[in-house]
Amino acid sequence: MENKKKKRYGIIAALLLLVLAAGVGTYAWLTAQSSLPNNFTTAGINKPTTDPDHPSQPLPDDNTKVNGNLTETKWVANSKLAPGVSVPKNPNVGIGKGSENAYVYVFVKNETASAGTPNSRKTYFTINSGWKAVEATTVEGEPTHYLGGLFVYVGDGTEATPLIASKTEDKWTGELFSNVTTPKETEQKDFAKDAKMTVNCFVYAADSTTEGSAASAEVAAKDWAKSL
Repeated sequence: MENKKKKRYGIIAALLLLVLAAGVGTYAWLTAQSSLPNNFTTAGINKPTTDPDHPSQPLPDDNTKVNGNLTETKWVANSKLAPGVSVPKNPNVGIGKGSENAYVYVFVKNETASAGTPNSRKTYFTINSGWKAVEATTVEGEPTHYLGGLFVYVGDGTEATPLIASKTEDKWTGELFSNVTTPKETEQKDFAKDAKMTVNCFVYAADSTTEGSAASAEVAAKDWAKSL
């Protein structure tokens, strides 16, 4: 009886070894395995870190001059408005290295005048080349004297054009305007008690898709401006 049990166990063990061997053989026979990992980069608009006037120097650590993609290197805090005087204020928009190409819009909200002041006695600015008014207010009879509104970067052209990014350096639009001017006819009562001018920028990634087109960028920029 004991010998029969040993023989039976021996047969079972042998069968198990045959099954395992068959499994291993099946796994190794006529098989192929492949793997293809792909690393992605992510799209985005990065903040510039270098001074637009002195690219070898970092942006100033001054939140009255720098905020995200917008900087005003010549602004002096609490600058005084006065009749016939121009004050340095030079909004410039940048995209950091490695950014996407982008359409750039700037909205200027001018709250320097008291209620009821005629436009002819309000502080204004003139825009530099490379920019175009989209929806803006001007002084009557002075089409280049802007009081505020929405503006778009056009570069060397006449219509919205992307600011072309670089992998190695920051890129800047150039100043929308360089100073603000108060007409000499302005009186003390014409200034708002809390006179201020707020500049906002809107940077919209540009590509060959419908979503990345100039038309889509303008629609988005106008909606953005309405919210300010």
